Amino acid sequence: MLPPTEPAPAPLRHSAGRVAVFITPECAADVDVQALVDLPSALAGLPGRSTRQGGRATVWELPGSTGLPGSTGLMVRLYAHGGALGGLLGTWFLDAGRMLEEFRVHLHAWRGGVPTSVPIALRLEQRWPLVRAHYVTRKVVDAVDLVDLVDGRPQLPAAQRRRLAHAVADAVASMHDAGILHADLNLRNILVRNPEGACRALVIDFDGARLLTELTLRERLANLHRLDRSAQKRPGTRRAIGLPDRLRVLRAYMARYPDWHEREAEIARAYRGVPLRHRLFRASAI
Repeated sequence: MLPPTEPAPAPLRHSAGRVAVFITPECAADVDVQALVDLPSALAGLPGRSTRQGGRATVWELPGSTGLPGSTGLMVRLYAHGGALGGLLGTWFLDAGRMLEEFRVHLHAWRGGVPTSVPIALRLEQRWPLVRAHYVTRKVVDAVDLVDLVDGRPQLPAAQRRRLAHAVADAVASMHDAGILHADLNLRNILVRNPEGACRALVIDFDGARLLTELTLRERLANLHRLDRSAQKRPGTRRAIGLPDRLRVLRAYMARYPDWHEREAEIARAYRGVPLRHRLFRASAI
């Protein structure tokens, strides 16, 4: 982490024809710029997986044979439109502002000590007036997202659920304290390492996130409420993550800010979809 008195170095830029590559300075020694320029060719033979409807591969794990030093354990995400724009523009965008902003916010989070993946590089390919972007991060080894951790499984042991709740609350609070408002805080974007033991949660995917001077209580609660709703959307996660677990995350988050207990009515209203307000503020173990 950089000392707060030193300005953060800007990403390093390399250009090659229609391609521009932005690299995290701290990772530059481990990156082969030409391999990043040629990245689509390396991805062409890999299976990948889709994060959008339509079956288009948008996420890949790079094997060591790509030519990127240390590329085992690197993840690549191709930006793609969803909905109607997905069929019209696919993976092409009118400008790169969205991608550059995610890189900026992710760098800020990582440098600020927020538990997250390591941002490596952003590759932009220009075909005027459109641009296509690949985002490269270090894979979080031995981690699983919260959906895969609980979906289709019986309810986790009470002690493990308690540890998970504290880990998730700590990760989200760290992100918020760094001034980051996540645009899509859901169970897929929370990774957990060592879920059976002294687990640690990490927040990923800062696409659309906003970097603010300070988050208000309302903004923080809106983010937490979004995470809470995502736990209720899928039958598998709804069975595995009950109301006590969801409240435990909020109580663990609130425990970091003792002054908030004076605003319990405001907090309870923000969680209007959660019943039993007294359960949220009772003096029970969290």
